[in-house]
Amino acid sequence: MRRWPLTLGALPALLAALLAGSLQAQPSGVQPLVQPAPGVDVVPLGTPEPLQRQVHEATPIAVAGPWFDDAGLVRHANLERLPEGCPAVSADIAITVSAGTAHAAAGQVYGYDSLAYAAPPCARVTVTLINDDAIRHQWQLLGLPEALHPGGEFLLEANGGQQVTGSFIVPGAAARFPVQCSHAGHATAGMQAWLRVEAPAPRLPRGALVLMVAMALTSASLVLTMHKRTE
Repeated sequence: MRRWPLTLGALPALLAALLAGSLQAQPSGVQPLVQPAPGVDVVPLGTPEPLQRQVHEATPIAVAGPWFDDAGLVRHANLERLPEGCPAVSADIAITVSAGTAHAAAGQVYGYDSLAYAAPPCARVTVTLINDDAIRHQWQLLGLPEALHPGGEFLLEANGGQQVTGSFIVPGAAARFPVQCSHAGHATAGMQAWLRVEAPAPRLPRGALVLMVAMALTSASLVLTMHKRTE
């Protein structure tokens, strides 16, 4: 048997030939050397689905799911579904909120330009949040019916220098809902407010005010007349 001399220079070529031969000879269906542990599912890698985007147009977002665009985020909005006890939308209320350091109260860092908002029962409230800072700010309202708003939340988040708009429908009973920015430290630094739901004061019938003034003047005239007679 003839023997071929083996030199160090021939080793790379020999190893490459052996590796190529083993790959060609490998039968189909051969399992990988490393097997997953029992009960562990192997999920093939793929391209993740892109996050949903929604352009904030003039019409506020009408879905309950979160939507975002380059301006910011709207979460748990509701334009049409009525809370329990509301036969219909009673009114449309528009609120514009400016947020940032320029609106901070004395001794605070951040703030809203208003600390109190009001709406009648069953009103549809459309809020536009304008962020006057370079960092993100939120207008997060809590305590809404969880059947319509997961976690009882309605949230607007505006990126720096941007504005976002969204709507929700308040319940039919009088209530007070806290508003805040949930970013770390922003609420304690001044970004807190309230939305009060209350029935408007009853309106007097036409002419009632005139009648009341006339009755008051008549009563005053009678008192003066009686006072003069007793002198």
